[in-house]
Amino acid sequence: MEYLIKSAFAATEIAPSSGPSAELFSAGENGSAAALAPCLALWAQAGSRGAPDEGAVQAPAFVIVGEGVGDVVAREKLLDRAMGPKRKTKSSEKLRRGRRPSEGLAFVARDRSGAVVGTVRLWDVRLGEGGPALLLGPLAVEPGLKSGGIGSALMRHALAEAARLGHGAILLVGDAPYYGRFGFSADRTGTLAMPGPYERHRLLALELKDGALNGGKGTIKAAGRKLKGQALEFVA
Repeated sequence: MEYLIKSAFAATEIAPSSGPSAELFSAGENGSAAALAPCLALWAQAGSRGAPDEGAVQAPAFVIVGEGVGDVVAREKLLDRAMGPKRKTKSSEKLRRGRRPSEGLAFVARDRSGAVVGTVRLWDVRLGEGGPALLLGPLAVEPGLKSGGIGSALMRHALAEAARLGHGAILLVGDAPYYGRFGFSADRTGTLAMPGPYERHRLLALELKDGALNGGKGTIKAAGRKLKGQALEFVA
């Protein structure tokens, strides 16, 4: 049956696909990520986003699906366009290089032609001397489609899937005004550090389970499955 779900979280109309688990439920703007039921594939017509001076655009309809090996080239080109040549020198890259993304937590957004217009991935890490967590990034959207809601949709989908899979906490390095809308803050990261240069106020975290960040202290460490040889291209 054809229907639309109005998402209060994104103020976006979401049309479920014919794929499995096609409903997306929203807990609202301030809801817990764990309260979101994920969908494996959803079509969304994103409306304008951002303040008028941010160059908000009308994004095309898009679908969010799990990333595949065939997306490597398109994803890398998108990241180059969106983030520039210095993206591989960031501290976060030290935690990703030579590793697989956390199982089931790498996604792309495609437009109706099948082109990759957005990407997000999450990685297994350890909280220094504490327990396990995820590191989110990079999150990127086709530059001409920024402020169109694709990034927000990717974030909501990634958080919902991470919660569904039982993960306890997510870290990222990014702008608090943007990621704060998803519940991220620097309130619980003061005892943690990235393995390289970074701005401390940009190390943010979100608990999906109460207490998941307890005991986190020291330098964040990579914990994901390693790759060898040609398979390294998958996590470039």
